[in-house]
Amino acid sequence: MTRRDTVALRAVWLATRTTMFVLATTPGLLGYRGDVAIYHRWYDCCFAHGAFPAADSMWQYPPGAAVVFWLPGILPGSYLRDFALLILATDLGITLTLARRGRTLGGAWYWVCGVPLIGPVALTRFDLVPVALSVAALGLAVRPAVRGSLIGAGTAIKIWPLAVAAGTPPGQWRRTVIPAALAAGVVFATLMGGLPSFFGHQDARGVEIESVVAVPFMIWRQAGWHGNVAFHFGSQQLSGPDVGFAQDISVAAMALAVALFLAWRVLIRVGRAHWRPEFAVDAPLAATLLFLVTSSVLSPQYLLWVAGLAAVCLAAPRTTQRPVAIILLIVAGLTQVVFPIAWKQLVHGSDLITAVLTARDLLLVAAAALSCARIFNASRSAVDPGTR
Repeated sequence: MTRRDTVALRAVWLATRTTMFVLATTPGLLGYRGDVAIYHRWYDCCFAHGAFPAADSMWQYPPGAAVVFWLPGILPGSYLRDFALLILATDLGITLTLARRGRTLGGAWYWVCGVPLIGPVALTRFDLVPVALSVAALGLAVRPAVRGSLIGAGTAIKIWPLAVAAGTPPGQWRRTVIPAALAAGVVFATLMGGLPSFFGHQDARGVEIESVVAVPFMIWRQAGWHGNVAFHFGSQQLSGPDVGFAQDISVAAMALAVALFLAWRVLIRVGRAHWRPEFAVDAPLAATLLFLVTSSVLSPQYLLWVAGLAAVCLAAPRTTQRPVAIILLIVAGLTQVVFPIAWKQLVHGSDLITAVLTARDLLLVAAAALSCARIFNASRSAVDPGTR
């Protein structure tokens, strides 16, 4: 990498993030229409007084998330601006980590250009915090204990960083999983008051209209399905005939995905498949994609998870995930069309935006399938995938 490349990366980051910050914090554009208003309300009623919003059905996060919501409240100035600035600082940390991680700036460029495709929602949600911990676990942590601790801290804020453990090299499971469990356990024990409502409200969530499992119903709705879309637990969810069956399919699909991953690891353990160093960063992306496509909940900010992991893959010289990363850029752009640009049209049944959502989710499924296939094929082949 040259100094010119570094200067160009800094300039693009500054230009894109300034634009996103203005869009996210200017009244009448996005501003308090986002989830930050909810975080602010929780701070005023609960976190500022050492309590959790246990009675609010929209509190659906692990207890560690409370620290993220509490911090902007104790800073001087507007809660919205302070929250966005903290997330912006987190984004900068991710960018610097990626720039340091690779021999080239490929991963950093992917992140810097990919986040604006998802849009200003990146600054009005807290998902960049667990992304930062996951990127640090993969990009900076050399020792398994440090990597595990970062995974555990991310899991205590939002459960999905647990998927980063999928990249644990053979022989390092104990040295990674135990520190992860200890880190998460310390946070849960310290903030135990938020656990019961977290589990209860999570269990009560239904099928969000953006999820892959909802796509058949969204198409069926255009052809006369007798169900409807209703606001429950902080999101637009399907309500009507056969929705419960769709949720059961989601649970079964997620269990199958876990089983397939475990079977792949068993094949590696018994020597029927081979571990490659690049799987340490490739497998977490595949595991997270499987989680996204099998989950009954799929909010727009979830695309930040796979954007960060794909960027780490591109910072590795022999990754199998380059085609997957390209597909995810298209998915990110379509996601911003779905939300927030055309969200009202989707909720009210627009044929065009339903088609956009369908294309987005089908591409996401294709990315997950391609990600897993490339890892499996590489593990079964004696040929270096980077030379193909």
